[in-house]
Amino acid sequence: MANCILLLRIQLLKSQDPMPSRNLFIVTNRIPLTISVSAIGLFIAVLSTINAQSQSKWVFEQYNYIRQPDASAFVPMVHIQTKNNWYGELRYNYEDAQTLSFFGGKTLNGGKSLTWSITPMSGYSTGKFTGVSAGINNEIEWKDFYFSAQSQYSMATKKGMANFFFNWSEAGYSFSDYFYSGIAMQFTRQQQKGYLEPGVVSGLCFRNFTLPFYVFNPLRSDCYFVLGLNYEYNLKKKYKIDKSGLQDIN
Repeated sequence: MANCILLLRIQLLKSQDPMPSRNLFIVTNRIPLTISVSAIGLFIAVLSTINAQSQSKWVFEQYNYIRQPDASAFVPMVHIQTKNNWYGELRYNYEDAQTLSFFGGKTLNGGKSLTWSITPMSGYSTGKFTGVSAGINNEIEWKDFYFSAQSQYSMATKKGMANFFFNWSEAGYSFSDYFYSGIAMQFTRQQQKGYLEPGVVSGLCFRNFTLPFYVFNPLRSDCYFVLGLNYEYNLKKKYKIDKSGLQDIN
């Protein structure tokens, strides 16, 4: 698969209403980012400490869920993976609207012609949904084909909030370094009811940027769209050369 393909970790906003009649969208033109600045600062500080010890990959993602002209949801995310495969993620409006979540874990990978990776992780959410989560991310690549899946179970720690299970799966083909396409599926189980949403995906890639576009429930009346803009940045350690050879200057 072309290097431009990024693992897309996106999810519908969770609601406390029984499914499948729950409203998946925030009916507003803007969702205020009323999040804890100190919590974000602590997250960045921890990641910076990890980054100082080894080179790392940062991925910045922004997704816009669109159903009607006046119904939208914005889902920003930042995640990092170090050279030693430690993984961290910060996301907002993901488990629920106006909810900030932190996740951490470690990636296991292998393979040659067929490559695979598994990232078990755990996290904490605070906001309209407050609770703890356990999840696992999977990726498989063979030539220009790819498959990715994310499974997550979130348990609420406050009364009046519902636990839920969520799975996002995607399979596709990279036609070139600039274009890929495939199928996607989301499954949510909440309050003993399940809701399956099939979809299709296509994406454009240029250098470190990826522009994915999803259509979910294309043959149903509740069809909606997801437009994303992703940027990947590889931060490498700096070295200097002296008489003794290469030395780390970070």
